[in-house]
Amino acid sequence: MTNAQRSSKNERRDAAREKAREQRLRQQRREKRNRVLLQASIGVVIVAIVAVVAVIIVNSVRPPGPGPRNMANGGITIAGKDLTAVTTGAASPGATTTPEPTLSSGKVLIQAYEDFGCPVCQAFEQQFGGQIKQLVSSGAAEIQYHPVAFLDHSFTDQNYSTRAANAAAAIANYSPNAFYKFHSIMYETSVQPKEGTAGLTDDRLIAIAKQAGATNMTQIEQAIRDQTFKNWVGARTDEFLSDSGSLKGVDFSKRLGSDGKPSGPGTPTLIVNGQYWDSAATPDFGAFVTSVGGALSTATPTPTPSASASPTPTASN
Repeated sequence: MTNAQRSSKNERRDAAREKAREQRLRQQRREKRNRVLLQASIGVVIVAIVAVVAVIIVNSVRPPGPGPRNMANGGITIAGKDLTAVTTGAASPGATTTPEPTLSSGKVLIQAYEDFGCPVCQAFEQQFGGQIKQLVSSGAAEIQYHPVAFLDHSFTDQNYSTRAANAAAAIANYSPNAFYKFHSIMYETSVQPKEGTAGLTDDRLIAIAKQAGATNMTQIEQAIRDQTFKNWVGARTDEFLSDSGSLKGVDFSKRLGSDGKPSGPGTPTLIVNGQYWDSAATPDFGAFVTSVGGALSTATPTPTPSASASPTPTASN
């Protein structure tokens, strides 16, 4: 073998080794770059998780903040022939509401705890809403609406009941005299969303507020989109469900769940002068009001629409 041949073979071997070395270096650089990218990605994920957890913790411990005006005791009171709101200040942050069971005026006080996503609440409104309207407009009674978020889990966005109650609170705060009409529209058959859907959009809630004749729409729209009263709604709902909350002392022993045992508060819950309306015992709500306060003797009630069955509140609605 000549020197030229040996040199050529050595060059090829050296070239192959150099190529292999370069490939190893490229592979090492790729692995190093991938490790850096992986570590950076993990860091981003960790930061994101920490941020989400922090938001959850902050929201869970953040005080509910001032409630809406005109709902100092957790509900808005509607009175008089024009169905106008009784004005109040806002509840202090974190205050527990303790609605008075009766009125000093001697009128019958009807307290309604409702969820705008509740189909049984809709049935109650459609069956007895006209009767209540007559009682209030005649001066025999006042109605106090307490919106709660009992059925968030029944809607795909897991938040509709809260959003609807927040919208009601925004109207109570910025345009209280539009509350009664807003409340009525929300329970119309063509408006109330079905359980299992996402519920009404914020745009639709804003449109209903306008339809109800609400003023100060700029503030109401912002409060609806920002869910300004979300924490307040949550606090009121917790009170509603608590044994020591706003319904402390109300006898729910006759309110039975599907297992036949007392189920506690659910929606709708109707309290008349401090007494719980058991729809199974007294299907006609007007008759119950009469038995408690004699209010119907001073007013001619609107005829009760016929229905296949009286709405019976259950623990799941």
